[in-house]
Amino acid sequence: MSSIWLPLCLLIYAAIVLLWARQSAVQNAQDGGFFSAAHTLTPWIAAVVIAGVSLPGWFLLGGAAYIAQNGLQAPAFLVAGVVIALPGCLFFKRLWLAAMRLRVSSLAGLFGAYYKSPFLVVVTVVVAFLFAIGFTGLQLRASAHLLSFLADGAVSPLMISVVMGFLIFAGIGIGGLRSAAYLGVLQTLFVISAIIVLSGLVLFELGGFAALNTKLKTLADSEAGTGLFLVRKVIQFTGGLGRGTDPALANTAMANFGFAFALMGLQCGPIAVKLVMSARNVNGVAAGQTWLISGVFGFLFVFAIAVLGLAGLLDDRFSLQGLLALLQSQSPWFAGWVVVGLIAGVQVMAGLSIFVASESLIRNVYKPYFHANLSKQATLLLVRVTIAVVVLISVIMQTLTPITLSALAAISLPMSLQLVSPILGVTWARWITRPAAACGVGFGLAAVLLTEPLGHEILSAFGLDLPWGRWPWTLHSAVWGAAANLMAVLIIAAITNRDDLTEAARATHTFFAETQPPNASVRALRPTAWSLLLAWMFLAVGPGLIFGNHAFAPEVDRQIVWLFNVPSLWAWSFGAWFTGLGLVWFLSYKMQLASPVTLPIAAHTPTRHITKDTSNQEKERLRQGVIALSIIAALIIFVTFTFGR
Repeated sequence: MSSIWLPLCLLIYAAIVLLWARQSAVQNAQDGGFFSAAHTLTPWIAAVVIAGVSLPGWFLLGGAAYIAQNGLQAPAFLVAGVVIALPGCLFFKRLWLAAMRLRVSSLAGLFGAYYKSPFLVVVTVVVAFLFAIGFTGLQLRASAHLLSFLADGAVSPLMISVVMGFLIFAGIGIGGLRSAAYLGVLQTLFVISAIIVLSGLVLFELGGFAALNTKLKTLADSEAGTGLFLVRKVIQFTGGLGRGTDPALANTAMANFGFAFALMGLQCGPIAVKLVMSARNVNGVAAGQTWLISGVFGFLFVFAIAVLGLAGLLDDRFSLQGLLALLQSQSPWFAGWVVVGLIAGVQVMAGLSIFVASESLIRNVYKPYFHANLSKQATLLLVRVTIAVVVLISVIMQTLTPITLSALAAISLPMSLQLVSPILGVTWARWITRPAAACGVGFGLAAVLLTEPLGHEILSAFGLDLPWGRWPWTLHSAVWGAAANLMAVLIIAAITNRDDLTEAARATHTFFAETQPPNASVRALRPTAWSLLLAWMFLAVGPGLIFGNHAFAPEVDRQIVWLFNVPSLWAWSFGAWFTGLGLVWFLSYKMQLASPVTLPIAAHTPTRHITKDTSNQEKERLRQGVIALSIIAALIIFVTFTFGR
């Protein structure tokens, strides 16, 4: 891209980032809101940024490309807006109430206070780092290569990665969470506008929506289009990818179900929950989950992203790079603005995940267990140093070990989903005790690793070879992890004392019982709610997808006819999105799972105990921690340079 407009637009974007970072730093100096924006984020800001984090730029960078390569064999992707919103409907309101009651501001802090479990705290921090380094690092790498392509190779991807890393550090390292949230609103609006512009450009170039579907019908009737608009079968009983399974046969209905499960990990993870806990109140959760994520973003997925992907399926000229080159030739300044939107969509997730990972490591691991007397200023300094180190590691891995980066990104979502069992214990299931939650998460993480390439490679380094490959029976690792998690939770909860709860756990559920009792209408609607949820999951992202193959494409005179002039699965996905939007509204409002709350919340006052001097124990823990980290670092380096080349 030889035009001056691209660097000019990027400079304007960088100036906005630095301006908001400075303004946020000034405000943080007044109210000490670096870590949680002093819990003053307005409901609409929290809702918009949660939407931006839950549906990051990866969907635009990778989602359209996946459809362009595989067609509509993964229709669960098109209803991602509804799928992602479901955990937020179930948990966000009660997570915020529990955080306010226990006076914590992060998911790791909540697990530490509620369960008193160092294991759950560490796992939550590890999940945050997987998002910070793997999940967002892969997106930043794709963005860097895209910008290098648009600059005609004049700037290397490494240099672009360094500049983007500096902007991330400047935004969150200077301004903290407040800067990340305010910038997140702008970045979310940027990525929405970029998606709309690109999909509009595609339709204009193709001659309209009807012309697009006419070309799709021609492709579907040809030999080359066989299977591109079908979900092949319910399940494929194979050993998994890499064990003789044809990748073309892996797009089953249960594979779609597993992918939907993995997407739920976005709102079960520490990044989205951090935003919820930093909000002034939860009065925006219902509207955000229903109308913003399920409604606006849901429509962008089922229509705009689908249009981009299907256009790429018809012609390589409509790939993301081709579209931007075409837009540059027609309107260089507009192309620069769209590119900024793409970059912003990636950075909203990158900035927040790096911030949450760094803050959780220092405030929830290092300070409680290794340096209890750490001052607030020293904590702030260490968090900023950690942010810089994480950004540096991400940039290095983007350049030197992209395969390892991809492997880490692949396990981030399914591992995040495993946190659902301790979250469920905090919010609804009092009987999930600390041993049950910890064992469930542990077995779930093990199952994820054993069904992903990273786990296979680690075991292979020790001479062990598993008899299955990636995703046995075409079931995503998130499903295998969730199944192991659930079994462990049920077994351990059944054989342990369910009343053996911490003081904070008892106080939390007593508070829920006193302030959130279900009324008669809600109790009466519970069977209906469960039935609707299970039916929607079955038909929209589960085995019922098979019905979508021909539901709107009957055979007339030995010819397949598209009733709505669109592929049957696409019409099925439109129906699933619309009914899913109604489901989220029903759960949020009618079932009052995310309804507004207006009540004063007194802090829980724990029983006072005699404070002991733990400095010697902390020093010993620190020594052991350094040794353990050295061993882990050596293993990581070994795996990286054997698996990452």
